Amino acid sequence: MSEFQDYYSILGLSVDCTSDQIKAAFRKKLLEVHPDKSEFPRDPDEMRLLLEAQEVLSQPDSRDRYDRMWNIVYREELASRLPHVTESERPAAKARSILFLLLEQRTAEALDRLEELGPGARLFLRKHLTSDEFVDSCFLIGEYHEGVKQRSRALEWYEDLLRTESARQSHRPCYPEARDRARKLLLKKVGKDTDPRVALEYLRRAEHLGLDRAATGEVARRRAACYLEMDMKVEAGRHLAVALKILPRSKILKELEEELGEYLDG
Repeated sequence: MSEFQDYYSILGLSVDCTSDQIKAAFRKKLLEVHPDKSEFPRDPDEMRLLLEAQEVLSQPDSRDRYDRMWNIVYREELASRLPHVTESERPAAKARSILFLLLEQRTAEALDRLEELGPGARLFLRKHLTSDEFVDSCFLIGEYHEGVKQRSRALEWYEDLLRTESARQSHRPCYPEARDRARKLLLKKVGKDTDPRVALEYLRRAEHLGLDRAATGEVARRRAACYLEMDMKVEAGRHLAVALKILPRSKILKELEEELGEYLDG
């Protein structure tokens, strides 16, 4: 891996600088290192690094990614060597070494270290990472579990991410995608063999994450089926009426309508 560059130091700025300060520092430094403006020959690498720093730090998304790495490298001294969780007494170093591996796409190693933390691993990360770092970790771990069809575990991580974000005014870039993924996973958990009471809870949680018109109709249809299975036909008819207004007629809707026709107006 190439050496990690401190772009803030190159510009002579602190990590909490504003975008206007970045622009001003870049213009000032450019006059210092530009070959046409400098009285003495300068190292070509100075210009290259200055342009790199400006390119990365001037864009919010690339700066956000860079800042995550900067925090790991410079605040926890993990630039040259990642301590194994059993080799360090510093909890923050343990937590951030896992995040570092996730960001490096060394997911298997990250999950091995997470496993060594035991049943309280998620609480450990929440305690010793910043909110931004914890949210990013949840998303990357959830994404991995979803990719290997471990949907329940993926959902746990996504929902922990969403709980954390719900208390914040500004959200991480991964928040909308995590919400969509969690909603889809909740709907997938509602199957023919799912206990109707459990299914209704999944549907409630999915609805809480926001539904478009088609999904609203589908949730209403599934609720109608759940309440019918529980022999709560009045409630089933109420939800079926919503589904019928939104969804195109289908065999499933027709079967529900035949069973609940007398309850649709009730």
